[in-house]
Amino acid sequence: MLAIALAALPAEAARPLLDKGQWDAYFALFARDVSVPWKPATLRLDTYSGAPVDFAAYNVDPADVIIAGQNRQPRPLDTSHRNPIARWKFSPPPGFRFESSDVTVPIGSQEGFYVIEARRGEAVQQVWINRTHIGLLTKESPEGLLLWGVDLRSGRPISNMHVSFLVGLRLLERKTDPNGFVNWRDLRQRPAFALAENGAGRAFISILPQAPIPSAIVGMRLESAVVRAGSQVHFAGFVRRRVNGSLKLAGGDVRITLAGAGRTLAAATARLDSAGAFNGAIDVPATVESGDYSILASAAGGVGGTSVHVDAAVDFVLSLQSNCPCNPQKPVTIVVGATRAGANVPGATVNVRVVRTPHIVPPDASDEASRWGTTIVYNYALRTDANGRASISLPPPTDGLDSTYGIEATAIGASATTRVAVPNARVALAVDPAATTVDPGQPVVVDVRGFDASTASPASGLPVHVRLSHGSTVQDQDVTLDANGRARAVFRNVSLGSHLVLAAAEVDGRHALDASTVTIEPRALAGSTPSDIGSVAIVLDKARYRVGDKITVRANAPGASGSALITLDGARTYATRLGIASGGEATATLDLGDPQGDVRVSAAFVRDGAIALGAARLQLDGPGHARTTDLGLDRARYAPGDVAHVAVRDGAEKSGATYAIRVADGRESGSALFDDAPAVLSSGGTTSQNPASENPRWHAYVAPANSKASDIFAAEEPRKVSTDVPSIAAAAPRTMLWRVEHLSGESFDIEVPREHGHYILSVLKIAENGCVGASSIAFDVQ
Repeated sequence: MLAIALAALPAEAARPLLDKGQWDAYFALFARDVSVPWKPATLRLDTYSGAPVDFAAYNVDPADVIIAGQNRQPRPLDTSHRNPIARWKFSPPPGFRFESSDVTVPIGSQEGFYVIEARRGEAVQQVWINRTHIGLLTKESPEGLLLWGVDLRSGRPISNMHVSFLVGLRLLERKTDPNGFVNWRDLRQRPAFALAENGAGRAFISILPQAPIPSAIVGMRLESAVVRAGSQVHFAGFVRRRVNGSLKLAGGDVRITLAGAGRTLAAATARLDSAGAFNGAIDVPATVESGDYSILASAAGGVGGTSVHVDAAVDFVLSLQSNCPCNPQKPVTIVVGATRAGANVPGATVNVRVVRTPHIVPPDASDEASRWGTTIVYNYALRTDANGRASISLPPPTDGLDSTYGIEATAIGASATTRVAVPNARVALAVDPAATTVDPGQPVVVDVRGFDASTASPASGLPVHVRLSHGSTVQDQDVTLDANGRARAVFRNVSLGSHLVLAAAEVDGRHALDASTVTIEPRALAGSTPSDIGSVAIVLDKARYRVGDKITVRANAPGASGSALITLDGARTYATRLGIASGGEATATLDLGDPQGDVRVSAAFVRDGAIALGAARLQLDGPGHARTTDLGLDRARYAPGDVAHVAVRDGAEKSGATYAIRVADGRESGSALFDDAPAVLSSGGTTSQNPASENPRWHAYVAPANSKASDIFAAEEPRKVSTDVPSIAAAAPRTMLWRVEHLSGESFDIEVPREHGHYILSVLKIAENGCVGASSIAFDVQ
């Protein structure tokens, strides 16, 4: 009777078996943006089942498929009335699991534009392949557009090549000059797309929009990135206006506003001095709630801005102190204090949250950026004792990594914010994968950075060991940090799964270590691949240049042939030199002049059917430019209350300058970090687009309207768990000295704090000759 009863249950009550045939509709087709005709044509097919796929190739006009504009999806092709030039079948590996396969496309060695259609029953996808000998390289900037056409087989420039530019709704025809250049100078009619034709070959590129260069530049930094409601925000900054293409000193007044929640909370006015500098303070209303607010400065037709975090202080005041600088092997102690009108507040309930990130945050990194390994390590309510204090102890981590703790204390009507850094060595490392999720078969690119944990100055010349590991599978590389404290490692043939990236170095007998992760998994591949991995080495004859100097450039790309293009890029491409790549090496001499924006030297070679591209940033000293600046102290240690003699070393001509000087008991961040303030003078740069790079971008399939193909990546989404990574608080060290003064010399004296401790001196120099520099240095009071 029981058996009969079970048999009588409705069929839907049982869990249906998985129909594995449904996975046949899940697949994805990808192709590279450029394919040279003398190499086999291939595409990539991602599948979840081993069912065979029927392919057909159609020779079509690009205009039938391509839509002008960045990130525009191509049109699906109606193939019902077309005859394919080839048909074939491909069977992925058997089984029901993810597989990524390279599929050879049998279209021979002829040039042309092709649509490849893949079909499994009613599931259909299409992808295009462009077989061409034409390589295009563009230099796109706010002040111009330079296009270079080169033969990817011989490496020689293509002269007299037809290029059609789409401007609005019109096609304007141009021809390349004997060096393969089209120099577009009409900024009123900026093209959005270019199609080049030479013989049977065609190449095209969507041109990026460019923001205009501002008529004036306003830079501003704060005494502290965190202030308390009812106090003042002290600021210092500079204004430069653009005259005949160069940045000059500005005069007049600067209007400063504090804004938030859609309204202006306070305003102030400051006067520009003889160096084009300004400083002052703006009041923060006592009733302002805790949060982030904007501070804007406007002058000479330009606007600059930054942000400040405000801690509330309506009912009483909260404060945070730590026992750092700390021994990384010992606990970190945090003391919370509560006061009202200067008197201690016993019995106050204070919520304390501590976020740990296992890194020392790089100096110019965002406080809100998501960082691997960041987690909440403490989140409890405390009650202050009879002295208005409460303390917590954070045990030292056991992972061997550095620590930065973001600490937030909140109570009704009051809050306090600070940050504590605990490095394991004098130098900190930062691992920054170019992409945290990489498709199978693509290289893993890892950028490594080294900097002084206190002053953030670059750790140039430091050897660093980089490891990529997945279980027992390990890849190792050794790199050396350059003059900017940076290096890059590239790992190839990386297996599926999550990989740990480690960077390690020995510094003064201490172990510096940083970590991150990279996941190799199938995803939307289109547009995700870094187009250039820096395979061209560029050596300059000097570390620093002055306006009007000559530059000798030596560029090297082993295996390259034909011509080499060397350019000086900034707000536009200022100079071009075309030479012969003899043994993969080319040299050139460039007249520097007075370039504006983010100035770099770039070199392009043709190697193995692709354009190899590299660039090197130029350190340029001169009026209106950021100047490399260092600080020197008469000694590293002082007694309480001593006078320190500070020398500013920037190689500048002697002139008056306004100095913003700050001494704090820790490194500032964000809006209070001086070191990156001069970089605002480099606004505007040249973007190089290189579709025929050695690692061309991928583009994805389109599905015709009647296709029953399913999104292969949608099948992956349920497996992924989205988690919000908590952000660390802004740095809020105590300011021991804040001074802004105009000086005629290159040195000054300061009185050091009377408390024992480790301190950071930061200086922002705004010179009357128009240049701006900044630097920081550490010292101890014992």
